[in-house]
Order: sequence, then structure tokens, then C-alpha cells
Amino acid sequence: MILFIDTEWADALANELVSLALVSDCGRYEYYAEREPLPTAGNDFVRDVVYRLLERGDRAVPDLEFTRSLHEFIGATQRAAKPKPLTVAYDHRNDLDLLGIALDGFDLPESPPRPWFAELELRPLGRDYERAVEQRFSSDPQLSGMRHHALVDARVNRDAWLQLQG
Repeated sequence: MILFIDTEWADALANELVSLALVSDCGRYEYYAEREPLPTAGNDFVRDVVYRLLERGDRAVPDLEFTRSLHEFIGATQRAAKPKPLTVAYDHRNDLDLLGIALDGFDLPESPPRPWFAELELRPLGRDYERAVEQRFSSDPQLSGMRHHALVDARVNRDAWLQLQG
């Protein structure tokens, strides 16, 4: 099973996770969470675009709950993927780094063991992949208006990858 990841972050160094989404290639499994409280380091783009798209409510969770629910989701998808390994597909290395930060419990004193998964970088797919992503956004104005919402972007990444698989 492949999980397509997208994250949003608040700072220029991409250390302050705002939201994280994982979407399975089959579409059956999805994870989406936002941090509560939100990082205060947000620049104008983050405040004007990313924060405006956040869902908050039940999706906004403290770090401990974020880490716990993420581990539960990864565990469930690993069990569903067996005997094949779970793979996380990403288009930006920061997505994997932020996934690691969330799995490790942010700055909490104790962190659970990080689950193992394979990695698949999408950028080597090149222009065909980039065109498939852009085509998906440009064909749907409503979807385009939600760009930079982690769950929307993860779904689009999955759709672009599936399109290239034929």
C-alpha cells in the first residue's frame, strides 16, 4: 500500500508542522490532523493562505493526541498492507521530515518507537507528474481554491500518480 503525504508548515525552515495528511492509493484510508495550538511563527503566506483553509474543530489536536492518532493510523495501514510493506510517497522531503517529527512526539519528553515504512519520492517522475498535478488543479476551480490544504494536496498527489500508472 502506498500512502501519499502532504504537510503544511509555518516557518521558513519547515520545522513547525501545521497540518499533515496521508491518503492511500486505494482511497480507503485517510488521515488528516492539524496542530492545536497552531505554531505562532507563520509568515504572511501561512497566515493568509494555509491558516484560512484549516478545518479546526475535531481536526485540531494537541501534540500528544496528534502523535498517538498518527501511530494508530500507520499501524492500521501496515496491517492492511501485509504482506507487502507500507510505502510513503512524497513530493517534498520536508513532508517526510515533518512526518518524523510528528511520529517522534514533537517536543514531548517520551516518544514511541517510529514505525518502519518504505519511501517513494515523486519528483523523479518529472514533468509528466507535475503536469498531472497542475491539470487536476486547473480543471476544478473549487479544488484549486483549496490548494495548500494538506488533505486536498495529498489526494491530488495520489490522483496524479495513479494517472501516470495508467
